[in-house]
Amino acid sequence: MQALQPSPLRAFPLNPLKNPKPNPHFPNASRFPPLPTKRFSSITASSPIVSAPKRENDPKKLVVITGMGLVSVFRNDVDAYYNKLLAGESGIGLIDRFNASKFPTRFADQIRGFSSEGYIDGKNDRRLDDCLRHCIVTGKKALEDADLGGDKC
Repeated sequence: MQALQPSPLRAFPLNPLKNPKPNPHFPNASRFPPLPTKRFSSITASSPIVSAPKRENDPKKLVVITGMGLVSVFRNDVDAYYNKLLAGESGIGLIDRFNASKFPTRFADQIRGFSSEGYIDGKNDRRLDDCLRHCIVTGKKALEDADLGGDKC
């Protein structure tokens, strides 16, 4: 076997913009603005170490979950949602609430068949955004589940 021989290297100028070839059509084109003299070798960012929050020991500041409410793609029932989650089912489908043909992604998780009847009166139901409607119904269902008077809200 032959030993690898290094190929002859041609010498190139380190800065080709330093001595540019003159252009007969643009006589002033050889005058470039001066290059910055300071150069940064690298920029590094250090992130602070994040630890888990400390456990609260004051009994006045503890929170107890007494009820759950849910509005999801798998109906509006906590038990149905949990069963679908355990079964590994996906609620993702094609977007049909608006024309998504102009977007690169045409699938999403959409809440279909949502009804706020019994939770929000008709006038406010028409005025509220879907996100607010979902939040109000979810909160009231959680209060009902906890027997804290969700029907009185």
